[in-house]
Order: sequence, then C-alpha cells, then structure tokens
Amino acid sequence: YQRRVRAANVDEALRGYMTKYDCSSADLNPIGGISKGDLKKFLQWAAEPPISLTSLNSVISAVPTAELEPISEKYVQTDEEDMGMTYEELGVFGVVQFLCLKIYCMNGII
Repeated sequence: YQRRVRAANVDEALRGYMTKYDCSSADLNPIGGISKGDLKKFLQWAAEPPISLTSLNSVISAVPTAELEPISEKYVQTDEEDMGMTYEELGVFGVVQFLCLKIYCMNGII
C-alpha cells in the first residue's frame, strides 16, 4: 500500500500550474493550503535560532522549478518564467480571491 505526497502550494493550484499525472495525482498535499510566500517565511523562521534547521537554507535559496526540462549551465527552467508571473504576484491574486469569496459568502450570494 503506497501513498504519493504532493509538493504543490496553493498559489500553483490557483494558477493551475501542475503536471497532470505527477503532482496533481497525489494522496496527500501537506503544503496545499499554504502560499509560496508564507511557506518561505515559515522555512526562514525554522532555519533561525532557536530551531536552527540550517539545512533549510538551500531550500529557501533554490529557484522554484518543476525540473521538467534538463538543467544545464546555460538553462534552468523556472516556475515563474513558465507561469508568466512571480509567486509574489500570484500570492496577491490568492488574497484577492479569498477576500472576494468571503464578501460573497457574507452577503448570502453563495
């Protein structure tokens, strides 16, 4: 009995940025409800004292990539380039979507 773990965040789901039978077909998604910006802030917090998980520094500084194409010295595929927007910009869309949904729900529209 096997379980697949997904590593996509809410920003990527909002944009629909995923591969069909890879990250979208997992059983568990522990970071699925967290934005990329919030996740990065959490990792930075965990890398500093008193927790000091310094191994997270390489994750924090890594360029977000799905590694769908071979990486070479001259070329690195990046999520932001493929999506046509930064994770920061995408995070703003997520906040706006949440606030709009909240307004609709409060007014009994949904």
